[in-house]
Amino acid sequence: MIQRKQTLFLLAVALIAISMFFVPFIMLAGDTHNENICLSSVLQGYNNSNIYYPLILNFIVIILSVIIIFLYKNRVLQYKLSNLLIVFNVFITGLFFILSFEVAFGTLHSYSFGAFLPIISAVFAYLAAHFIKKDEQLVRSADRIR
Repeated sequence: MIQRKQTLFLLAVALIAISMFFVPFIMLAGDTHNENICLSSVLQGYNNSNIYYPLILNFIVIILSVIIIFLYKNRVLQYKLSNLLIVFNVFITGLFFILSFEVAFGTLHSYSFGAFLPIISAVFAYLAAHFIKKDEQLVRSADRIR
């Protein structure tokens, strides 16, 4: 059901996760050149193997958020998976900062706006879970009235 609030929040989670492929999350300033690292840097030949973990988790977030949108008939499962989205987004944020410490050893680095996009995505996932829970409570209270 597209008209529900939680559907819009889950759609925002998916769009933010897609935008994380193109927005750099760390900027490295070396002696000879500056480099912006984003999740699509793997396709451009970036050779650090630790970027694969947030990349895989980001794919999972995109797929899971789209799947959750279509699980509107099973609100309990939808609520649990929305909470799982929150955990995945927090892990992605943590992996960004761990990756930056490993990559930037000996180089000057600064975090970009992309490093904080998973936190915004986690907030939207929390709001979706909140409204899913409110819908479930509304349905259960209507069942008691009958």
